[in-house]
Amino acid sequence: MNKLKITIFILFVLILFIAFWGLSILKCEILTYLYGEQFAQMYREYTMIDDIDYFKVLNYSKDSARVYYVGSERSSGSVLRFCKENGNWRNRGWNVIWSTS
Repeated sequence: MNKLKITIFILFVLILFIAFWGLSILKCEILTYLYGEQFAQMYREYTMIDDIDYFKVLNYSKDSARVYYVGSERSSGSVLRFCKENGNWRNRGWNVIWSTS
């Protein structure tokens, strides 16, 4: 009986983790689909990344956004923070997540 409780608990924790992870990915994909066009070229103004393989919108609100850009050939990854000022998105900082150089 004790092994059954432990097994059920472990399965519950595993399912909870997978559900949380899956919903996080789904949120990111939906935000990128809805708002990605606004940020598709913004990295050119604010980073040393020449070209990107892809980007994902991590968070979005009417006043701020966080966007993850992956450099061409997956050479680097950066998260840029944007704030809306006078109707235009402005960079308010970035973090280099990883780089091969």
